[in-house]
Amino acid sequence: MNIPLAYIDPGSGSMIIQIIIASLFGGIVAIKMFWKKIISFIKSFFKKPEKK
Repeated sequence: MNIPLAYIDPGSGSMIIQIIIASLFGGIVAIKMFWKKIISFIKSFFKKPEKK
């Protein structure tokens, strides 16, 4: 009987979870810091051109 012995030790699993959580929180902080710039950049695409 051939049974695959796939095993991730608790240290590796813990590190992967920490990386995922840190990436999520880092992304949230980055978005909060640059929120006004992001919104103004997006609004510039949908702004109607001014007629003179």
